[in-house]
Amino acid sequence: MDLERQQQRQTVGDITVPDPVICCRGVNVRYGDKPAIRDVSLDIAHHEVIAMIGPSGCGKSTLLRCLNRLNDTIPGAVVTGTITLDGQDIYDRQQDVVQLRARVGMVFQKPNPFPKSVYENVAYGPRIHGLAAGRAELDEIVQTSLQRAGLWDEVKDRLNQPGTALSGGQQQRLCIARTIAVSPEVILMDEPCSALDPIATARIEDLIDELRQNFTICIVTHSMQQAARVSQRTAYFHLGDLIEVGPTERIFTNPRHRLTEDYLTGRFG
Repeated sequence: MDLERQQQRQTVGDITVPDPVICCRGVNVRYGDKPAIRDVSLDIAHHEVIAMIGPSGCGKSTLLRCLNRLNDTIPGAVVTGTITLDGQDIYDRQQDVVQLRARVGMVFQKPNPFPKSVYENVAYGPRIHGLAAGRAELDEIVQTSLQRAGLWDEVKDRLNQPGTALSGGQQQRLCIARTIAVSPEVILMDEPCSALDPIATARIEDLIDELRQNFTICIVTHSMQQAARVSQRTAYFHLGDLIEVGPTERIFTNPRHRLTEDYLTGRFG
């Protein structure tokens, strides 16, 4: 079993990229006595979409939550190793976590608009971070963010209505607009389409492709088809280990590790 574990932990593929925006080295996470991910090293490039796939409980969401220190909010969670954003250690004691989460935004599995108006959902972040000098500038940020999220035309006459009154797909795009309103460098997406119907899912996938021009996107997804459609690179996780990472097309057509092939062909997972 130890030999098998050792073989599994020999990551296959291009874990490094030139000039990465995020660099993970030897990252371990445990919740109490239970290890969640082990010795994960992975670079994430500027303006790429990288998909993290694997069976439930394999550690992909755990790693995602490390990238903006959301695991800090979980009692008993211990993170070791090094994660840098633009060369700076995000776990440094001097790191302002609020500022970090503005630079590395998060879109969750279930749409979670604030119980506020559409306008206030998007304006909230820029207001608390002091990104707008006045109302006119704030109005411009709100409109631009909603336009970039592909939602402006649907809500421009409903800005004062509750965000929770929108459809599920619209709520998720509102959450994306709220995230990009503070001009993050990286957007983390944890199964952003799992609660949406196929039409809303297609809208989000098209949006991801557009946002890649300005943002780096890390997406955790259970849908292999979605990973194949939206990402440039794919990372496969298994039982807390990063098994393989590489260009998405190669991962899906010519995986180099047996565990990756077994998962993609449906032998397990």
